Parts: sequence; C-alpha cells; structure tokens
Amino acid sequence: MKANINKHISDLLCEHNCVIIPEFGGFVANYESAFIDSRTNHMFAPKKSIVFNRSLKNNDGLLVNEIAVGEGLTFKQAKKELDKYVLNLNESLSLYKKVFIDDVGTLLLTSDEKVLFVQSNSRNHLLDSYGFSTIQYPAIQRTSVQERFEEKIKHIDKSHLPSNKKPWLKAAAVLLPLLMVSALGISNKDKIHSVYANLSPFSSSTTVNVESTETTNITYSSFEVESPTNNIEDAVLTFYEAKNNMAAAVEVPKHFIIAGAFSTERNANKMISKLQKSNFSSSKIVGKSKSGLYRVSYDGFVNSSDAIIALREIKKTNPSAWLLSTH
Repeated sequence: MKANINKHISDLLCEHNCVIIPEFGGFVANYESAFIDSRTNHMFAPKKSIVFNRSLKNNDGLLVNEIAVGEGLTFKQAKKELDKYVLNLNESLSLYKKVFIDDVGTLLLTSDEKVLFVQSNSRNHLLDSYGFSTIQYPAIQRTSVQERFEEKIKHIDKSHLPSNKKPWLKAAAVLLPLLMVSALGISNKDKIHSVYANLSPFSSSTTVNVESTETTNITYSSFEVESPTNNIEDAVLTFYEAKNNMAAAVEVPKHFIIAGAFSTERNANKMISKLQKSNFSSSKIVGKSKSGLYRVSYDGFVNSSDAIIALREIKKTNPSAWLLSTH
C-alpha cells in the first residue's frame, strides 16, 4: 500500500499545487521556467518546483479521497491506511533520517529536527510539459562584443595607421590653409609669418585669422582640420569605466549548503578549517539559527537550481547536509 500511496501523491501533484499528508506535512508546487545548466550543457523543460512545508497538517480530504477511489476503499478505510503510512514515514525519519517518496523526492531529517526536502527529477509534474525531455547540447564557444573590443584596444598603435591616410592628413593640415592665404593676396609679410607660425600638422585643429589690410577688406575667420584619433583616449577611459561598473554588479549568494550547526564559534571555525582542507575554499559561517547555533556552509549559490545540484553531490559523503535559503 505504501507504494500505491506514493503514486497517488505524485499523481495529485500533477493536477493540484498543494497536496497535504494529514498530521505530517504538505507538498507545495510552483511553476518554474525552462532553464539551461551551463556546466553540464543540459536544457530542462518547464516544470513544477516542489517544496515541503511541515506546518501544513490539516486534513483537507484530497489525498484520502484519491486513495479511496484509486484502491476501491471506503473513506474510513482509506483514512486508516493513510494513518499507517504516516506512522511509517515518522519511524523511517527517526531511524534512518531520510524517506524517499517515488517520483516526488527525498525527505531528510536534520540534526536540529528540521525536515529538508530534495525534489526528484524522475517525473515532470507540469502537465503542459508532458512529452518534453531533457536535451543535452554541445557547448557553444562565443566571443563577446566586450572581448572583441578589448582585443582591438590592445593593438591600437598610432604609428601603424594606414600609409595612404596619415600623409594626406598632414598635408591637408598644412597645404589647405596656405592655399587659402595665397588666394587672399595678402601683401603684409609680417602677418603671413604670424600665420605660418600658428600652423602645426600635429595639432587636432588649426585656426587662421587674417585681418583686413589697407588695400583689402577680406576676413578669413576659421579653418579646422579634425584628426580621427582626437577622442581615442576618452573612448578608452569610458570603456574601462563601463567594464568596472559591470564587474561591480555581482549578485550576492542567497542559497547555502549547510555542513553543520555548532553551539560555539570555536567549533564552527574548526569545521571551516576541515572543509577548506577538503577543497571547499568558500566555507564560512552563515549567521545563527533561532536557537543560537552557528551554521557552517560548504558554499553559497545565487541560483537555487545550482545549489540543489551541488547538494546532491555533497550528500554522497555527508547525508546530513541541508540547504538554507536566505532573502
């Protein structure tokens, strides 16, 4: 009967978002979008993300009625079978610290008498995703726009400008103002020498002012030659400022895999040293529990799915490890 009740719970989670096991706890399902695991190159379909709430214990009749209809029992007989099932769950948690419910997940009893739930991936309870399967794809190597731009900046060298452009820029900076001055027919040599002195092929802009003479009343006010490298320094500074701002916007981990909880900070630090020797360099104390225990974590994660995947690996060596989510 235990296997049948497990199946009834799993089936109900496909049709409902809350299934309560009377006097034990309830499973609550929420929609989770499709996502890609970049570490394993797997693409997962949308699904129901299931959590366990120990405080949901009131009998709403949903599970009892499902057992009665599915097994051909009366409501009273189904309630009796469910009571035996709950008693078996509590005994298994007390003796073995864990209980596995087929196609739903695993319940784990922690050292501070809390129940942790790890969802099983053997069944997708979202009916809209029926028939969808997990897809593994080959890794795609891409070079971002930022990386390409960074690479170009490294190779900027003013001395290697194209040979067909640099001489013409210098010639334009010198010859055009001279041609304009000659066309004006200015006879005042001192003023022309002053114009020559102001000409420079290496400046970003050149301005020539010619005042009227005794015989001429023509004024040439402004002539500018713009260099294509005028603003390169500003562009590079702006790029690196943007890059630093992007690097500063780092998300803070909100999900931590807890290795244990200790009554003294000294014992917690001993655990941290032990974990760091086992290549868990990000191990640290993650606050205190309500009972005043120092919680020591293996590592922290921004994404809850990454944390659950890591927890499964850690439980192979430490079945008592559990997941703490902060907000």
